[in-house]
Amino acid sequence: MSPVMQTTGLPAAPPVRDRSLLVATGFGVAATVMYFAGLFGIYFSERSDVRDAGGAWIPSDARIELTPPGMIMWTLIISVFVLQWAVYSIKRDDRQHGLLAIGAALSMGAMVVVQSAWQFQQMGLVADESVVSVLIYTIAGSYLAAVIVGMVFIALVGFRALAGQYSSGQTDGVVAASIYWYTLVFIYFIIWIGVFIAK
Repeated sequence: MSPVMQTTGLPAAPPVRDRSLLVATGFGVAATVMYFAGLFGIYFSERSDVRDAGGAWIPSDARIELTPPGMIMWTLIISVFVLQWAVYSIKRDDRQHGLLAIGAALSMGAMVVVQSAWQFQQMGLVADESVVSVLIYTIAGSYLAAVIVGMVFIALVGFRALAGQYSSGQTDGVVAASIYWYTLVFIYFIIWIGVFIAK
């Protein structure tokens, strides 16, 4: 007679969470990077052509100062640590600190928006038929739109965390929002160096 197999009484393994949000964020990040890579390619190519012809890329009456983009860059660098704090807190079921970090990240995003708007006003570039004006405003405006999308993403994650939908067992939303935001920080680093410092 064959021995009768007995069950051990162990609980069933929890179902594996769907990673669709992280996959969708990966596609969104790839699309954002490709979009800005195209803009940078056009910008650097046009600037190189103008300089090779002996012309000045930035008009003499324009005021592109380094202080506003420098402040934006430092704000974004600090926001990386703040968002990582949010991820760390949610992974440890510390919702209070996670929400505090999400709120601080949103405040830093608002700082970037305000500083960018102020920079647009003081630059002195008019978006007319001049290539430099169109390209700089296109790059900076596109980045500002991407930051607003990132802030909406973080706010939605914050509301879901407030409702208790994110915990140590489900962190994909907070991680996805942080990945998108880290990509924006990397893109602004290129804008800061390539557009504003090496103008």
